[in-house]
Amino acid sequence: EGAQLPVHYDPTLYLEYGLSSRVTIGLDYHTADKGRIDAGVIFARFPFGQTDGADHFATSFGFGARKEDGTPRETLAQLGLYWGRGFEAGWFSIDYTATYGDIDQMTRSKADFTWGQNLDDRWTAFLQMQTGEGVGGDFYAKINPAIVFRINAQHRVSLGAVKALTGDGGSALKLNIWSAF
Repeated sequence: EGAQLPVHYDPTLYLEYGLSSRVTIGLDYHTADKGRIDAGVIFARFPFGQTDGADHFATSFGFGARKEDGTPRETLAQLGLYWGRGFEAGWFSIDYTATYGDIDQMTRSKADFTWGQNLDDRWTAFLQMQTGEGVGGDFYAKINPAIVFRINAQHRVSLGAVKALTGDGGSALKLNIWSAF
């Protein structure tokens, strides 16, 4: 009834572009369960409150779709709230999204808690707790430690692990490639 294990892969494409200092647009797309599920959301994010202090706040609005094998395409609406606080050599952040699907008429919440530390000019480490409700209605909590290497000003590579604490119980290695332009 939950994820088909082993998953084998879970590719994700995340893009964002700052239109201005007050508007960021983006795309968050992923597949899951060996390609059985595709989901994508196009969003716009806006900071609010003071943007020059230690605490940073933002909200986002998005629309997208989810398609699971054997089911009709479901339209999604998403609201996000974000808080982050920078420290001398790191940060802590909370990213929260609530996504509503028009077919099942369910709202699924997701919250990620991230602590990051810049180790030096090239290396960063972070630890993330991922929590939420899956498509099958299962609640999950996962821990995701990772190390990030800055190749140059535009490119970084991250290697980490994901260990499920509740939910599907799976574990995985995670490889991210980040490019800035």
